[in-house]
Amino acid sequence: MKQPMATQVVLADHLVMFREAVHALLDRCGGYEIVASTENGRDALDAIRKHKPDLAIAETMLPGLSGFDLAQRVRQEKIDTRFIFLTQKDCAKSVEEAFEAGASGYVCKSDPSEELVNAIEAVRAGRTHVSPSVTGHLVKLAVGQRSSTDSTGLTAREREILQLVAEGMSSKEIAEVLHVSVRTVDTHRSNLMEKLGIHKVSGLVRYAIREGLMVP
Repeated sequence: MKQPMATQVVLADHLVMFREAVHALLDRCGGYEIVASTENGRDALDAIRKHKPDLAIAETMLPGLSGFDLAQRVRQEKIDTRFIFLTQKDCAKSVEEAFEAGASGYVCKSDPSEELVNAIEAVRAGRTHVSPSVTGHLVKLAVGQRSSTDSTGLTAREREILQLVAEGMSSKEIAEVLHVSVRTVDTHRSNLMEKLGIHKVSGLVRYAIREGLMVP
């Protein structure tokens, strides 16, 4: 009898030990193949482009490219990879952003490992899954009670550059990563600073941490 194909998975989390724990969990469950394990969003995007896996399990605050921006890029490129986000945040704003980015699952890192298994099985079956600890936020969103935080109006590229600036990269380094000119980076940088009303890198760092774009 022919064995069913394993579900291909890309893991993305900045902590090696956490990725190893998820890898071991999936090995115990059986039926999964880890095709890539990465520590930042850009490597995760490259892995997803290469392998086009069934599932990506990613933390929201990935270095280089946040989990939300990663999912949006994958969706824009029409790659049929479903996302489960792992997060330490359970606020309504984070839940909202996750599903706007195209999440199929949302699991808190403080949940027991069985919760991640439940999420993976649900997503593999074509359903969505959220941790019980955040279902109350989804109810709020369903009745239109949005997060009180105002939208800054940043474009996807501005958010990308904001994260890289906050991670300490120079305009030249950012230009090399994004394959654009230094002048283009500086223009986006000036625009996002004007929109945010922040004109120092230290302020951008605090903002990026507060918005979940980077790990403090």
